[in-house]
Amino acid sequence: MRWLIFLFLFWATSAISQSYPEYRSTTVNDYADLLSPDQEAALDQRLTKLRTENGVEMTVLTLTSQATFSAEQSLEAFATGVFDTWGIGDAELNDGVLVLVIRADRAMRIELGAGYGRDWNLAAGRVVDREFLPYFRQENYSRGIMNGVDAVIEDIVVPFKAGEQSPVTAIALEKFLGVIAAIAVASIAVIVVIVKMFRNLITRLRKCPQCGRGGLNKTRITTAKASRTRAGAGINRFHCSFCDYFSDQKFTISKVSTGPSGSTRSGFGGGRSGGGGASGRW
Repeated sequence: MRWLIFLFLFWATSAISQSYPEYRSTTVNDYADLLSPDQEAALDQRLTKLRTENGVEMTVLTLTSQATFSAEQSLEAFATGVFDTWGIGDAELNDGVLVLVIRADRAMRIELGAGYGRDWNLAAGRVVDREFLPYFRQENYSRGIMNGVDAVIEDIVVPFKAGEQSPVTAIALEKFLGVIAAIAVASIAVIVVIVKMFRNLITRLRKCPQCGRGGLNKTRITTAKASRTRAGAGINRFHCSFCDYFSDQKFTISKVSTGPSGSTRSGFGGGRSGGGGASGRW
Protein backbone atom coordinates (compact mmCIF):
# COMPACT_ATOMS: atom_id res chain seq x y z
CA MET A 1 0.00 0.00 0.00
CA ARG A 2 2.83 2.39 0.87
CA TRP A 3 4.45 1.97 -2.52
CA LEU A 4 1.14 2.88 -4.22
CA ILE A 5 0.98 6.09 -2.17
CA PHE A 6 4.62 6.83 -3.05
CA LEU A 7 3.92 6.34 -6.77
CA PHE A 8 0.88 8.59 -6.60
CA LEU A 9 2.80 11.36 -4.81
CA PHE A 10 5.66 11.05 -7.30
CA TRP A 11 3.25 11.29 -10.24
CA ALA A 12 1.45 14.27 -8.71
CA THR A 13 4.72 16.09 -8.00
CA SER A 14 5.95 15.47 -11.56
CA ALA A 15 2.68 16.71 -13.01
CA ILE A 16 2.79 19.90 -10.96
CA SER A 17 6.43 20.60 -11.84
CA GLN A 18 5.68 20.31 -15.57
CA SER A 19 4.40 23.89 -15.84
CA TYR A 20 5.62 24.81 -19.33
CA PRO A 21 5.63 23.19 -22.78
CA GLU A 22 8.84 21.94 -24.31
CA TYR A 23 10.05 23.36 -27.59
CA ARG A 24 10.73 21.37 -30.74
CA SER A 25 12.04 24.36 -32.66
CA THR A 26 13.71 27.65 -31.73
CA THR A 27 11.54 29.52 -34.24
CA VAL A 28 7.97 28.16 -34.47
CA ASN A 29 6.09 25.79 -32.14
CA ASP A 30 2.54 25.80 -33.50
CA TYR A 31 0.91 23.39 -31.03
CA ALA A 32 -2.56 24.90 -31.66
CA ASP A 33 -2.29 24.30 -35.45
CA LEU A 34 -3.04 27.90 -36.39
CA LEU A 35 -0.63 27.92 -39.35
CA SER A 36 -0.54 25.94 -42.55
CA PRO A 37 2.67 24.01 -43.33
CA ASP A 38 3.63 26.65 -45.93
CA GLN A 39 3.01 29.50 -43.49
CA GLU A 40 4.99 27.77 -40.76
CA ALA A 41 7.89 27.23 -43.18
CA ALA A 42 7.80 30.89 -44.25
CA LEU A 43 7.72 32.06 -40.64
CA ASP A 44 10.59 29.74 -39.73
CA GLN A 45 12.61 31.19 -42.62
CA ARG A 46 11.84 34.75 -41.50
CA LEU A 47 12.90 34.12 -37.90
CA THR A 48 15.98 32.17 -38.93
CA LYS A 49 17.03 35.10 -41.11
CA LEU A 50 16.50 37.46 -38.17
CA ARG A 51 18.75 35.32 -36.01
CA THR A 52 21.42 35.01 -38.68
CA GLU A 53 21.52 38.67 -39.71
CA ASN A 54 20.64 40.44 -36.45
CA GLY A 55 21.64 37.91 -33.81
CA VAL A 56 18.18 37.99 -32.19
CA GLU A 57 16.33 34.87 -31.08
CA MET A 58 12.62 35.36 -31.64
CA THR A 59 10.18 32.48 -31.33
CA VAL A 60 6.44 31.91 -31.82
CA LEU A 61 4.46 29.59 -29.55
CA THR A 62 0.77 28.76 -30.05
CA LEU A 63 -1.22 26.73 -27.51
CA THR A 64 -4.83 25.59 -27.32
CA SER A 65 -5.13 26.41 -23.61
CA GLN A 66 -2.83 27.57 -20.81
CA ALA A 67 -4.69 25.33 -18.35
CA THR A 68 -2.96 22.30 -19.85
CA PHE A 69 0.29 23.51 -18.32
CA SER A 70 -0.28 26.11 -15.62
CA ALA A 71 -3.84 27.15 -14.91
CA GLU A 72 -3.02 29.01 -11.70
CA GLN A 73 -0.63 31.52 -13.28
CA SER A 74 -1.56 34.80 -14.92
CA LEU A 75 -0.91 35.12 -18.65
CA GLU A 76 2.02 37.44 -17.95
CA ALA A 77 3.64 35.14 -15.38
CA PHE A 78 3.15 32.14 -17.67
CA ALA A 79 4.79 33.91 -20.62
CA THR A 80 7.73 34.99 -18.46
CA GLY A 81 8.07 31.43 -17.18
CA VAL A 82 8.15 29.98 -20.70
CA PHE A 83 10.66 32.63 -21.78
CA ASP A 84 13.05 31.98 -18.87
CA THR A 85 12.64 28.19 -18.93
CA TRP A 86 13.53 28.06 -22.62
CA GLY A 87 16.26 30.70 -22.23
CA ILE A 88 15.24 32.77 -25.25
CA GLY A 89 17.83 35.31 -26.44
CA ASP A 90 21.48 36.09 -25.83
CA ALA A 91 22.55 35.37 -22.24
CA GLU A 92 24.34 38.72 -21.91
CA LEU A 93 22.16 41.04 -24.00
CA ASN A 94 18.81 39.44 -23.10
CA ASP A 95 17.37 40.61 -26.42
CA GLY A 96 15.09 37.65 -27.19
CA VAL A 97 11.38 37.86 -28.03
CA LEU A 98 8.50 35.42 -27.45
CA VAL A 99 5.17 35.72 -29.25
CA LEU A 100 2.61 33.60 -27.36
CA VAL A 101 -0.89 32.95 -28.74
CA ILE A 102 -3.44 30.87 -26.77
CA ARG A 103 -6.51 30.23 -28.90
CA ALA A 104 -9.11 28.86 -26.47
CA ASP A 105 -8.21 31.49 -23.86
CA ARG A 106 -8.44 34.19 -26.55
CA ALA A 107 -5.26 35.70 -25.18
CA MET A 108 -1.80 36.56 -26.46
CA ARG A 109 1.38 38.24 -25.32
CA ILE A 110 4.60 39.67 -26.72
CA GLU A 111 7.24 38.90 -24.07
CA LEU A 112 10.45 40.92 -24.36
CA GLY A 113 13.89 40.10 -23.02
CA ALA A 114 15.18 42.05 -20.03
CA GLY A 115 17.55 44.02 -22.27
CA TYR A 116 14.72 46.03 -23.83
CA GLY A 117 13.69 47.73 -20.60
CA ARG A 118 10.28 49.23 -19.91
CA ASP A 119 10.51 51.81 -22.70
CA TRP A 120 9.62 49.23 -25.34
CA ASN A 121 6.45 47.96 -23.61
CA LEU A 122 4.26 50.62 -25.22
CA ALA A 123 5.67 49.79 -28.64
CA ALA A 124 4.78 46.13 -28.02
CA GLY A 125 1.28 47.15 -26.96
CA ARG A 126 0.77 49.10 -30.16
CA VAL A 127 1.81 46.09 -32.25
CA VAL A 128 -0.60 43.86 -30.32
CA ASP A 129 -3.51 46.28 -30.81
CA ARG A 130 -2.84 47.12 -34.46
CA GLU A 131 -1.43 43.97 -36.01
CA PHE A 132 -2.50 40.90 -34.01
CA LEU A 133 -5.91 41.53 -32.42
CA PRO A 134 -7.86 42.85 -35.45
CA TYR A 135 -7.24 39.58 -37.32
CA PHE A 136 -7.68 37.38 -34.24
CA ARG A 137 -11.14 38.90 -33.70
CA GLN A 138 -12.00 37.69 -37.22
CA GLU A 139 -10.63 34.20 -36.39
CA ASN A 140 -7.91 34.82 -39.00
CA TYR A 141 -5.08 33.67 -36.75
CA SER A 142 -2.56 32.87 -39.45
CA ARG A 143 -2.66 36.35 -40.97
CA GLY A 144 -2.55 37.97 -37.55
CA ILE A 145 0.52 35.96 -36.60
CA MET A 146 2.34 36.59 -39.89
CA ASN A 147 1.61 40.33 -39.92
CA GLY A 148 2.25 40.68 -36.21
CA VAL A 149 5.62 38.96 -36.31
CA ASP A 150 6.75 41.24 -39.14
CA ALA A 151 5.64 44.28 -37.10
CA VAL A 152 7.52 43.08 -34.01
CA ILE A 153 10.68 42.73 -36.09
CA GLU A 154 10.36 46.06 -37.90
CA ASP A 155 8.99 48.19 -35.04
CA ILE A 156 10.84 46.74 -32.06
CA VAL A 157 13.73 44.36 -32.80
CA VAL A 158 15.40 46.15 -35.73
CA PRO A 159 15.37 49.65 -34.17
CA PHE A 160 16.48 48.25 -30.81
CA LYS A 161 19.43 46.42 -32.36
CA ALA A 162 20.32 49.54 -34.36
CA GLY A 163 20.71 51.43 -31.09
CA GLU A 164 17.67 53.63 -31.62
CA GLN A 165 15.65 54.96 -28.74
CA SER A 166 12.25 53.51 -28.03
CA PRO A 167 9.35 55.48 -29.52
CA VAL A 168 7.83 55.46 -26.03
CA THR A 169 7.31 59.23 -25.91
CA ALA A 170 5.66 59.41 -29.31
CA ILE A 171 3.40 56.44 -28.56
CA ALA A 172 2.41 57.77 -25.15
CA LEU A 173 1.71 61.19 -26.65
CA GLU A 174 -0.34 59.64 -29.45
CA LYS A 175 -2.52 57.71 -26.99
CA PHE A 176 -2.85 60.74 -24.76
CA LEU A 177 -3.98 62.96 -27.61
CA GLY A 178 -6.33 60.21 -28.80
CA VAL A 179 -8.12 60.26 -25.46
CA ILE A 180 -8.35 64.04 -25.56
CA ALA A 181 -9.82 63.96 -29.08
CA ALA A 182 -12.27 61.19 -28.22
CA ILE A 183 -13.88 63.00 -25.31
CA ALA A 184 -13.80 66.31 -27.20
CA VAL A 185 -13.54 68.50 -24.15
CA ALA A 186 -10.40 70.42 -24.91
CA SER A 187 -9.79 73.19 -27.36
CA ILE A 188 -6.68 73.34 -29.58
CA ALA A 189 -5.10 75.89 -27.25
CA VAL A 190 -5.60 73.63 -24.23
CA ILE A 191 -4.17 70.64 -26.09
CA VAL A 192 -1.05 72.63 -27.01
CA VAL A 193 -0.53 73.54 -23.36
CA ILE A 194 -1.02 69.93 -22.23
CA VAL A 195 1.39 68.61 -24.87
CA LYS A 196 4.05 71.06 -23.72
CA MET A 197 3.53 70.02 -20.11
CA PHE A 198 3.74 66.35 -21.13
CA ARG A 199 7.01 66.87 -22.99
CA ASN A 200 8.45 68.83 -20.07
CA LEU A 201 7.49 65.99 -17.73
CA ILE A 202 9.29 63.45 -19.91
CA THR A 203 12.39 65.68 -19.96
CA ARG A 204 12.39 65.97 -16.18
CA LEU A 205 12.44 62.22 -15.61
CA ARG A 206 16.27 62.08 -15.62
CA LYS A 207 18.23 64.25 -13.19
CA CYS A 208 21.63 65.64 -14.11
CA PRO A 209 24.42 64.38 -11.80
CA GLN A 210 26.18 67.75 -12.10
CA CYS A 211 23.47 70.37 -11.56
CA GLY A 212 20.77 68.12 -10.13
CA ARG A 213 18.07 69.44 -12.44
CA GLY A 214 15.77 67.11 -14.36
CA GLY A 215 17.01 67.75 -17.86
CA LEU A 216 19.33 64.82 -18.59
CA ASN A 217 18.92 63.45 -22.12
CA LYS A 218 20.16 60.10 -23.44
CA THR A 219 21.01 59.21 -27.02
CA ARG A 220 21.96 55.65 -28.05
CA ILE A 221 24.43 55.59 -30.95
CA THR A 222 25.72 52.50 -32.79
CA THR A 223 29.30 53.12 -33.91
CA ALA A 224 29.99 49.66 -35.37
CA LYS A 225 27.45 47.01 -36.33
CA ALA A 226 27.99 43.44 -35.13
CA SER A 227 28.73 40.71 -37.66
CA ARG A 228 29.42 36.99 -37.60
CA THR A 229 33.16 37.58 -37.15
CA ARG A 230 33.34 40.51 -34.76
CA ALA A 231 31.38 42.29 -32.07
CA GLY A 232 29.81 45.69 -32.62
CA ALA A 233 30.06 48.79 -30.47
CA GLY A 234 28.02 51.78 -29.46
CA ILE A 235 27.79 54.80 -27.20
CA ASN A 236 25.13 55.95 -24.75
CA ARG A 237 25.50 59.75 -24.86
CA PHE A 238 24.17 61.81 -21.95
CA HIS A 239 23.89 65.62 -21.95
CA CYS A 240 22.06 68.10 -19.75
CA SER A 241 19.63 70.71 -21.06
CA PHE A 242 20.48 73.13 -18.25
CA CYS A 243 24.25 72.89 -17.78
CA ASP A 244 27.37 71.79 -19.67
CA TYR A 245 27.30 68.21 -18.37
CA PHE A 246 28.30 65.70 -21.06
CA SER A 247 29.18 62.01 -20.78
CA ASP A 248 29.69 59.04 -23.13
CA GLN A 249 29.30 55.45 -21.98
CA LYS A 250 30.49 52.76 -24.36
CA PHE A 251 28.69 49.43 -24.81
CA THR A 252 29.38 46.27 -26.80
CA ILE A 253 27.05 44.50 -29.22
CA SER A 254 27.73 40.75 -29.33
CA LYS A 255 28.60 38.94 -32.55
CA VAL A 256 25.82 37.37 -34.61
CA SER A 257 25.51 33.80 -33.37
CA THR A 258 25.53 31.12 -36.05
CA GLY A 259 26.42 27.45 -36.26
CA PRO A 260 28.25 25.38 -38.90
CA SER A 261 27.82 26.56 -42.48
CA GLY A 262 25.91 29.61 -41.34
CA SER A 263 23.04 27.66 -39.79
CA THR A 264 21.57 28.82 -36.52
CA ARG A 265 22.27 27.04 -33.25
CA SER A 266 20.05 24.11 -32.22
CA GLY A 267 19.02 25.65 -28.90
CA PHE A 268 18.36 29.01 -27.32
CA GLY A 269 21.14 31.20 -25.95
CA GLY A 270 20.16 31.31 -22.27
CA GLY A 271 18.45 34.73 -22.18
CA ARG A 272 15.88 35.87 -19.63
CA SER A 273 12.92 38.20 -19.48
CA GLY A 274 12.36 41.01 -17.03
CA GLY A 275 8.59 40.59 -17.38
CA GLY A 276 8.30 43.31 -20.02
CA GLY A 277 6.10 43.26 -23.08
CA ALA A 278 2.38 43.58 -23.78
CA SER A 279 -0.72 41.37 -23.59
CA GLY A 280 -3.97 41.34 -25.54
CA ARG A 281 -7.35 39.59 -25.50
CA TRP A 282 -10.07 39.32 -28.13
